[in-house]
Amino acid sequence: MKKTILNLAAACTIACSACTDKKDLILVAESNYQWTGVAVSQEERIFVNYPAWDVPSPFQVAELIDGKEVAYPSQEAQKLFSCVQSVVIDAKNRLWVLDPANPQFGGVVPEGPKLFRINLQTNEIEKTYSFTEGSYSRTSYLNDVRVDTNREIAYITDSEDGGLVVLDLTSGKSWLALDSTCPAVRANLDAVDFKSTGRWEVLVHSDGLELSKDNSVLYFTSLTADILYEIPTAVLRDTTLTSPERCGQVVVLNAKNVPTDGLVLHNNILYMADLPAEGVWAFDLATKQGKTLNFGKTIRWADSFARGGDDYIYFTTSQINYPIEKRVKYEVFKFKGK
Repeated sequence: MKKTILNLAAACTIACSACTDKKDLILVAESNYQWTGVAVSQEERIFVNYPAWDVPSPFQVAELIDGKEVAYPSQEAQKLFSCVQSVVIDAKNRLWVLDPANPQFGGVVPEGPKLFRINLQTNEIEKTYSFTEGSYSRTSYLNDVRVDTNREIAYITDSEDGGLVVLDLTSGKSWLALDSTCPAVRANLDAVDFKSTGRWEVLVHSDGLELSKDNSVLYFTSLTADILYEIPTAVLRDTTLTSPERCGQVVVLNAKNVPTDGLVLHNNILYMADLPAEGVWAFDLATKQGKTLNFGKTIRWADSFARGGDDYIYFTTSQINYPIEKRVKYEVFKFKGK
């Protein structure tokens, strides 16, 4: 009997040791409508957006209130949006809505892409930015955005053409800092091989991006790719340089990264999707090592990531690799960052 008890104790110890590796995943909300972006304000208000793809939605942008979707900033304001791809909250607690104006990838509408700034105190759109001709094309799909609130500069990826766009929020001028001739903004794989659904043969170029804590470095990657890059933001802001000159300043941060979508930085760790493993990848900027986090659950395409309070990291699932008839409810999850 004593030997049996000792054996059980040893087994429990091993089991508990294995459990310590597993992170808790908390379901925040579910939807019948496909979302991509998520943003969390300083007051823990949660915002999401719905792209104009193949799952029609009554919303373009919504706030999650008690887990329910409410059109934001109003139902009437939804008419101003064409095809919202990202929502982001900056260090000044402003909500940014990026609209590539390319619904169903049919081509950019005549009015062109827009970036909206929403005041969370008044719940009103207080500024709308258009993009300078030449900083996008009629086939562009502006995908994600990060804002340097010290310099009032926005950095934006173009996932269809491949490129990095810079928008001066003071002057309203924008320029294509890295164009498609730069290999760093182009897909370097011919497919993403998902564990559940197999090969997904779609080329998606520069997609996820994130700023360093001091806004001096921009991290970025293409979706159909396995390389993580960085570049000094001063290089991107320097309008006297050409795209090839800027491209020469791009540095490979991780040559063995995972194909991924959005990025978010928290405590010197870049969190992102591990698309092939249908999980979440954490890359430590100090050690230059990455690992897939163990949630004990298949993540159906972790799309965009956001920081919340109490060290929580939020992300959406967009299930892009799944046929529509095999999709379940779209989810927002959160977990404790390191």
